Amino acid sequence: MSGPIRHVVLLGLMGVGKTTVGRLLAARLGWPLSDSDEAIGQKYGDTVRELGDRLGTEGMHRLEAEHLLDALGQEQCSVIGAAASVVDDAGCRAALEAEGAYGVWLQGRAETLAKRFAGGGHRPVFGPDTETVLRRQLSERSRWFAEVARHHVSVDGRTPQEVVEDILAALNVEGVRPQR
Repeated sequence: MSGPIRHVVLLGLMGVGKTTVGRLLAARLGWPLSDSDEAIGQKYGDTVRELGDRLGTEGMHRLEAEHLLDALGQEQCSVIGAAASVVDDAGCRAALEAEGAYGVWLQGRAETLAKRFAGGGHRPVFGPDTETVLRRQLSERSRWFAEVARHHVSVDGRTPQEVVEDILAALNVEGVRPQR
């Protein structure tokens, strides 16, 4: 990829902190945040869990892919919190590798994410063994996250602010400087 970075896209499984890190990063860069769950909820008037129940997994993944592609198509610089499912879509992967996009894979162990997941009422319900589901998703999606992300950041044992500082240091190398 060449050219200026217009969109920093936070990637990773549910519970990894894309929304929290996204808010902090957007504030530091002085860019707006386009978070998948929030944007889809506002557009359709339901939580992601409710939409998923109504539309099914494939229908929900279509909305998540649509959000990412729409957000990447905007001229204004932004931080994008992408749904984990976007890496399953070849068109989304191509868009994440295109000029202007800078993917950041927020990585966390399944046990870390499962603990965080329990507090999110807006997320889908995976039954009593969320950790196993997240471990499977990580196994299935890791190669795609690694392929499209230009920077990888572990969230295990780190505060959201520490994760943001790591991302800002990587962006600084790319010539992107915080406005605040």
